[in-house]
Amino acid sequence: MKNTFFVLSILLSFNTISFSQFSPERFLGYPVGTKFTRHDRVVSYFQALEANFPKEVKTESYGKTYEGRELLTVFIGTEETIKNLEGIKKNHALLDKENLSIVWLSYNVHGNESSGTEAAIETAYRLVTDKKEYLKNVLVIMDPCLNPDGRDRYVNFYYQYGNAPFDVHSFSAEHNETWPGGRPNHYLFDLNRDWAWMTQIESKQRVAVYNQWLPHVHVDFHEQGINEPYYFPPAAEPYHEVITNWQRDFQKEIGKNHASYFDKEGWMYFSKEIFDLLYPSYGDTYPTYSGSIGMTYEQGGSGRAGLAVITQVGDTLKLTDRVQHHVTTGLSTVEMASKNTPRLIKEFKSFHGNKNYKYKSFILSGEDQRLASLLTLLDNNQVEYNLSVENNSAKGYNYNSKKQEQVKLTGKEVIISTNQPKGTLVNVLFEPKTYLSDSLTYDISAWTLPFAYGLECWASTDYVKEGGKRSYVKTVITNSLDPTAYAYVVEWNSFQSAKFLAQALKAGMRVYYNEKSFESQGKKFNEGSLIFMRTENKVSDFINQLTKIANEHQLAVSSIKSGFVDKGVDFGSYSVKPIEVPTIGLMIGEDFSSLSVGEVWHFFEQQLKCSAHLIWQSDLDRSLKNINTLIIPEGQHGLSENQTFLNWVKDGGHAIVMGNSATGFCKEEFGISEKELKDSTSGIGYGQFEREQISSTIIGAIFNTQLDNSHPLSFGLNKYHTLKLSSTAYQLKDAGVIRLDKIAQPENGFVGYKVLNNQSNALVAGKTSYGRGNITFLVDNPLFRGFWEQGKQLFSNALFFE
Repeated sequence: MKNTFFVLSILLSFNTISFSQFSPERFLGYPVGTKFTRHDRVVSYFQALEANFPKEVKTESYGKTYEGRELLTVFIGTEETIKNLEGIKKNHALLDKENLSIVWLSYNVHGNESSGTEAAIETAYRLVTDKKEYLKNVLVIMDPCLNPDGRDRYVNFYYQYGNAPFDVHSFSAEHNETWPGGRPNHYLFDLNRDWAWMTQIESKQRVAVYNQWLPHVHVDFHEQGINEPYYFPPAAEPYHEVITNWQRDFQKEIGKNHASYFDKEGWMYFSKEIFDLLYPSYGDTYPTYSGSIGMTYEQGGSGRAGLAVITQVGDTLKLTDRVQHHVTTGLSTVEMASKNTPRLIKEFKSFHGNKNYKYKSFILSGEDQRLASLLTLLDNNQVEYNLSVENNSAKGYNYNSKKQEQVKLTGKEVIISTNQPKGTLVNVLFEPKTYLSDSLTYDISAWTLPFAYGLECWASTDYVKEGGKRSYVKTVITNSLDPTAYAYVVEWNSFQSAKFLAQALKAGMRVYYNEKSFESQGKKFNEGSLIFMRTENKVSDFINQLTKIANEHQLAVSSIKSGFVDKGVDFGSYSVKPIEVPTIGLMIGEDFSSLSVGEVWHFFEQQLKCSAHLIWQSDLDRSLKNINTLIIPEGQHGLSENQTFLNWVKDGGHAIVMGNSATGFCKEEFGISEKELKDSTSGIGYGQFEREQISSTIIGAIFNTQLDNSHPLSFGLNKYHTLKLSSTAYQLKDAGVIRLDKIAQPENGFVGYKVLNNQSNALVAGKTSYGRGNITFLVDNPLFRGFWEQGKQLFSNALFFE
């Protein structure tokens, strides 16, 4: 009884720690920054902070990661603020009766930039103790860790390899992460490039909450190399032209305030370099295009720093230092918001007023499933859209013809106006040409969504009349199949068709495709249509299963009464071929880009809903006998020298080679070569070397392509725009199935003048025979960051069709 009473007393005292007693060190058992804190303890800390400061702190879970870790938002303010969170959110959404500015602080989007979460712990405590005066007119929303899976991967690595005490020498194991490192999430995606696309579960859940609040100020806390001083705004050029003068100016004011604290301590820092504001899916640009003062802060350290490391100048950089710097800028940000709350509220309201962009409306038309995919993305971004008015017309710039033309509207087109709360984001995502104030950009320079989704688009300088304030609702497809039909056909015209096929094969169905078009019962079926012969499909309850899968994917199934078609090839023709069920291997490991691996891995598991074997290179030889398809992600790996692999291809295997992995196959026997480009950087002055190099690069530019529509790689595409990520140009002996134009000009994005001519007829995608097998080259990675929707269909063509 005495022991039970003692335990209860300890628990009660823990739950009622007074203001003076509670601190991060007391809760964690060590001073912040002297150890790495695993994510479950981070969550527990913030829950304890709420328990001890219930009037000033509220925590909310907004979801879980792929690995099941909790995602958390923490609200910090005065007692009155915390009591009235719903009212504050409502007033802010209405831009009405506001007297608070909202500051959102995001930490550890890159898992191994680990000082962020530790700084969040200290910053939150400081805000409710010695800096609580900042909260009188500020609500702080904190996300202590955007990427818990990646962060715990890094922390676990460090606890496994870290010395005790720590080893400050950078060559030691604790400073050299094993592949794939802690930077990405579970599927090895860079979550800092995923804000707008929301391909990852963490991004989708987080941005949903972010868009409910749309803060006045947003900060994304990062780390960079160990030898870099601290970076804070103002940002570098290029700024996108939609960014307002106020957003630019207030970045400078915040930077000056940070500088005053860093100057006092003698800490090194820089600004106005490297980190620009252009690509729309960053943690600084996405908030900026939604009206915030969006900023990135970068502390030296990252996964190389550990608990302490010696830098190139001989100083020892400690985790405690890194945390202190982030805490300083975090508190300085809240301080500046507090001092400028009335102006922040005024300018935010002004930002969301009527826009005066060149293009007032975007008109979208295309295959229903492709359109539906884009509208899902718009829904996730809370972008408003409506149907066109039937029998109306509008004038607009045609993205494909590059001409102004009159558009006849049928009532089925989608109209997206820039006159809406997310109008600036709409302008950035849909504009046909992105203006670059400077070619030195940190990321890709083009992302035009109509090209990514394979849709027709017109940009109008007028507001196009809209058919009422309603969502786009497509006709619901409910198939009813004739159980006596000879065959059943589903058209291949979007990635939705590929998802349907994957599920049909998984259910054990036998599927054919046609290499030549045919007509039956008054309807034309294009190449690549999926054909199910009734008598060849012996799976249980075949008709009902096929109906169910087609209805789930909202694809129409045509019941064909006879194999004798009206026009074209009959179903027994040699050009009607069976689809082999792919058994897939995906190469992983040090020799491969973790980002490229993750893009393929996520594609199979989360989009196509089928599995791929993850194969280390050391296990390849014994794995090949169990697969018929091998995906080779981007990297430098020497597989073209692996005789076991080459024999497997010769015996009928299929290899799909992604991106720069094609370079390793540039040999006569594989039929692919790299187009030669002369180096022209010699004799350049040191100060101009970086800019001279830019003239020999391509920074994520969009090109139109030429298709061989008779080849299975082109089935269902009609037109294809590629996102070119490298200046390297390849050519295939057989000219290639998909290639750039003879006179290649970018539709959007930066292309260095020294490499443009070399892109003439450059390979985008092609297939070459090798023995009884084949190798497919997808040299412009079609799965890049998971947002290039047409690329998913191209990849599916490579996967399923011979």
